[in-house]
Amino acid sequence: MIAQKRQIQKPLKVDLPPQIEVTSDLKIALLDTQVVLLCCSSQAMRSLACQLRDYFAHAHNIKPPILVSAAKGLELTTLKRMSEVIQEIMPDIPVCTLSGPNLAIEILKGLPTASVVACRELTTAAYVQKVLSVPKLRIYSNSDIAGVELGGTLKNVIAIAAGGSDGLNLGVNAKAALLTRGLAEMTRLAVYMGAKASTLAGLAGMGDLFATCAGPMSRNYRLGMEMAQGKALEQIKAEVGAVIEGITTVEAVCELSKRLGVELPIAQLVQETLKGIITPEQAIMTLMARPLASE
Repeated sequence: MIAQKRQIQKPLKVDLPPQIEVTSDLKIALLDTQVVLLCCSSQAMRSLACQLRDYFAHAHNIKPPILVSAAKGLELTTLKRMSEVIQEIMPDIPVCTLSGPNLAIEILKGLPTASVVACRELTTAAYVQKVLSVPKLRIYSNSDIAGVELGGTLKNVIAIAAGGSDGLNLGVNAKAALLTRGLAEMTRLAVYMGAKASTLAGLAGMGDLFATCAGPMSRNYRLGMEMAQGKALEQIKAEVGAVIEGITTVEAVCELSKRLGVELPIAQLVQETLKGIITPEQAIMTLMARPLASE
């Protein structure tokens, strides 16, 4: 099968608003702040949380702010969600998570976007909702922090598969089926881990899944698409030049699948494809050859 190559969008250069100050000094960054967004990679979250803990321990006159994780992944060594990692290190500080279909390029362009902020204490989520909402960024609140975090995390695995489907030019029917069954897979694992199924049908689940699988603006989608077109994993990572969360997430998800006894066929085939055990074409045919079942 000959796959038609798709145009990769070049990085967008945007001037930051004048009120934004860039600094590496925590004292300056945390001065008079009530809400702090943690926007690192998932595997760097523990290190960042430790830096914040040490800073707050010595800053006696500063009330610790609300911490909002914007990372979409699981810690590979512990399989913990980001809020769990943060609260393990700082158990007395309120923690939220921000997720949803919020591709950075579109937000930078000023296009309308909706996202969801979650916290176990809904009043805290509602406060952060008001702080972050602006005319073109509509924020919803949710108390199901597990569901919001897992939706934003698990969709990265399905996005790799979706990119592979488009890279092979398998058509709209195949991609629609893949996203639908992928959402079922995401929901199955998330509910097993304590999330609400309804959350996975919302912005952090279905919404983020559709956005991430829409095209090469998503690094995870781009990975799957370019692997299906014959590029090597390491070459794609070098060209992307940023963290592709799905690579580590699929390892964590497949380990959870084993430990919990939850069947995740798409995730397992994505893992095998990334490891070079099977080709993208073989992964698709393996899914098609699975035993017939009821929906």
